[in-house]
Amino acid sequence: MRKEVLLGAVLSTALLSTPSQAVKLQDTDIDFGIQYRVMYNNSNIGSQKQYDFFRQRLRLNLDVHTEENVGGFIQIEYRGGWGGSSPASSDPRGVYAINAFNRLQARGIRYGYLYFPAGPGKVMAGILPANDQVDQMLFSADWDLNIGGIAYAGSSGAVNWRAAIVKLVEGQALIKNSQINKDQDEHFIVLDLNTKAGGVDVGVHWYGAYGKVCIPGSGQECVDSDNNPANDAPATKLNQTWLGAHATAKLDMVKLHGVVLYNTGKVGTIKNDGFLVRIEPSLSLGKANVSLLGVYSSGKSGTTNALGNAKGFHTVHSILKTGGYWAYTYIFTPHGPSDVNDFGLEPGNKGYGLITLQGKVDAPIMDKLSAQAVAGIFRSAKNMPIGGGQTSKNLGTEFGVQLTANVGKHMNLEFGGAFASLGDAGKAIYQGNNKSSVNEIFARLQLEF
Repeated sequence: MRKEVLLGAVLSTALLSTPSQAVKLQDTDIDFGIQYRVMYNNSNIGSQKQYDFFRQRLRLNLDVHTEENVGGFIQIEYRGGWGGSSPASSDPRGVYAINAFNRLQARGIRYGYLYFPAGPGKVMAGILPANDQVDQMLFSADWDLNIGGIAYAGSSGAVNWRAAIVKLVEGQALIKNSQINKDQDEHFIVLDLNTKAGGVDVGVHWYGAYGKVCIPGSGQECVDSDNNPANDAPATKLNQTWLGAHATAKLDMVKLHGVVLYNTGKVGTIKNDGFLVRIEPSLSLGKANVSLLGVYSSGKSGTTNALGNAKGFHTVHSILKTGGYWAYTYIFTPHGPSDVNDFGLEPGNKGYGLITLQGKVDAPIMDKLSAQAVAGIFRSAKNMPIGGGQTSKNLGTEFGVQLTANVGKHMNLEFGGAFASLGDAGKAIYQGNNKSSVNEIFARLQLEF
C-alpha cells in the first residue's frame, strides 16, 4: 500500500510539473550526435621527467527543431582522468589523490543556442561555437572558445555572410571595485563575407574586441573582497581590430590557399600592430596528399603589455590564452589526438612574431589503415627574452608520425608520436626548463557521429 501511495505521489508531481506548452515527440525532429573518446599521452612536455596519463571524454549533441530552421542546439560535455584524482578534477595532471572512485566531471552545456529564420538568413542566440574563417589562427570553437552572443548568418546567390556580437567579458561584478565607476564589459564583433570570383573562393573578414577589462597587478584584486580601495585594480582599455582576406584556388593538380591579416590595437596605454601572411599549397600524388604551410607574422621586441605580450601581431589566442588547430605539428601546436598536451604556440608568438614552415603527407597504407607524417621548423620573428639578459629567436624543429585505424563503424583508433628539438627560445618560453629534447607518444580511441 505504501509503495502505491508513493508511486501515486510521484506520478501526480510529474503530471502537475508538465509545461503547458509541451509538445509530443512526433511534433518535433531531434538530431542526436556523440563524440566519445579515451586518450593516452606519454611525454616530457613542460617537464624534466617523463610522465603519462589517461583521459576520457563524452560529448552529446542534441538539435531539437519544431520546424525548418526553428529550434535549439545543445552540446553536453563530461570529462575526467583515470586514477584517484578524477572525482575532484577533470585533468589528472598536477592533481594527486588516493581514491578508487573514478568519474567523468560535468563541464555543463559547452554550446547552447536557439535559432530561427529571418529573411535570407538565420538568427542564433546563446553560447555560440565561434570559429574564425581564417583557419583558426585567431580564435577557435573547435578548441574551446565558447562565448555567449547573437549571430546572423545566411546567403544570397553566390554570397554568404556571418555577423555576430558576443559578450567576451562581463564586467558587472566590477561595480564593487572602487577604482571602476561603472559596469565595464568587453565585446567581440564578427563580420564575414564570402563569395566565388572567377572560380576562386574569396572572403573578407573583420574581427574586433572592444571595451575595458580588469587585469590585476601584484597585490591587486578586481572585485573588492576586503573593503580596501587601496588594492583595487583599475580598468584597462582592451581594443583590438583584425582585418583580413582569404582566397582558395585550384590550379591544375595544385590547390592553393592563402590568408592575409592586419592587426592593430591597444592594451592599456601600450599600442600593438602587425600583419600575418599564410600560404598553403597542397596536391595529390597518387593516393597520397602532400601539403606545405608557411606562416609569417610580424613582431616587435621590447616593452610588453599587461597581458605579457610584445607589441607585434596579436591573436585572440594570445589575449584569452586559448588555442586552435591552425598548424600541422603535434608538440608545438594543438593536434586532435594529442591536443590535451602541447606548447600552445599561436601564430603571433606572444607579439614577437613567428616564422614557420611545415609539411604534411597523408597516405593510405591498406584498407582501414592510413598514415600521416609531419615536420615543422619554428622561429621567432624578433628576439625573445630568455633570462639572464639574453635573447633568442630559435624556437625549434619537430617531426611526427600518426597512424589511423578504422576499428568499426564510426570508430577510429589514432596513435603516433613526435619529437621536438628546441632552441634557446623554445626551451625558455614554451618548455619552461633547459630540456632541449621533447617527445610525445599519444593514442585516441574515438566514436563519433
